[in-house]
Amino acid sequence: MPADLITYLTARREEMLADIGRLVALESPSREEAAVSAAADQVAAWLADLGAEVRRHPAPGYGPHLEARWPGGSGAGDRKPALLLAHLDTVHPLGTLARAPFRVEGDRAYGPGIADTKGGLVMGLYALRALRDLGRSLPRPVVYLITCDEEVGSPTSRPRIEALAREAAYALVLETAGPGGALKTARKGTAGYRLTVIGRAAHAGNDYFAGVSANLELARLVQALHALSDPETGTTVNVGVMAGGTRSNVVAERATAEVDVRFWTRAAAEEVDAAIRALRPAHPEARVEIVGGVGRWPLERTPAVAQLYEHARRLAAEFGYAVGEAAVGGASDGNLTAGVGLPTLDGLGAAGAGIHTEGEYLEVSHLVPRTALIARLLETL
Repeated sequence: MPADLITYLTARREEMLADIGRLVALESPSREEAAVSAAADQVAAWLADLGAEVRRHPAPGYGPHLEARWPGGSGAGDRKPALLLAHLDTVHPLGTLARAPFRVEGDRAYGPGIADTKGGLVMGLYALRALRDLGRSLPRPVVYLITCDEEVGSPTSRPRIEALAREAAYALVLETAGPGGALKTARKGTAGYRLTVIGRAAHAGNDYFAGVSANLELARLVQALHALSDPETGTTVNVGVMAGGTRSNVVAERATAEVDVRFWTRAAAEEVDAAIRALRPAHPEARVEIVGGVGRWPLERTPAVAQLYEHARRLAAEFGYAVGEAAVGGASDGNLTAGVGLPTLDGLGAAGAGIHTEGEYLEVSHLVPRTALIARLLETL
């Protein structure tokens, strides 16, 4: 059974690569609504050609999210759907293509967004096309959600992702693969905070001791924040931006810090969140205001996720393709599906490197086996 998939996809590898090139040529930076919409038009046409029921969900200022549905084979309607996820938006500004055009050099195909995640997006389409053309039945309905704001934190797509995840059986995320083509079975979660310390202003020369320096109090709090990082658990707390005061001859009345937090488990997230909210200035007359919190829960390697990975590993082995697994610090929309309890396997998209740079590339030799793996997962889960 896997052999015919490989044969089919091998015969269409250059066509698949050309379609990836067409999508790369449609630059689609986050928040460039017109550009993203043009790319979405192309993808919507491909989805319609595959017989999908396609809904466009407008996201003003970003573009449309595309939700495509296939009903599945006989009896599939009684089962929860499979959820596929990819995104159209990239981090590359308009004009990047002129400096870094789509091109193929040996086993590498280059272009802005080619691995993150335009390659994976097209691979998902070809997996579904292969199943259709080979007459293979889908055991459950399939929902393919392609969003337009992932690179900026999924502000408009998150409610839809989470709603679909609550109805689904599992999620396959077509993000860039891990090192060596590894599937991603764990991702750190993220949290963000803004601390504002309020002290009391005073003239630094005439009335210094009447002041309460917000800068000094913030400096003490920054030390306490960084002390919450733990190399054993992998929790990191980073104060990335600080600002305070107005002039050098004024005791600072106000100071702020922006904090990034990463963690592997929900328990660690809750622990560090409580610790941050418990912070207090050392000076009794200073006060601190803390806003923010967990943005994305981690994708944890639960038994259900491990079972998904083992199933994928066995399927890949059927056609001689070895896939390892990886845990990574960056977040994706897979964090959102995992955050509502849905078993999620991430990193099923293109194998490549250099994402978020003008040297971004995918490895052409991985296109066929990884696309076949997506198809096999859809027909066996």
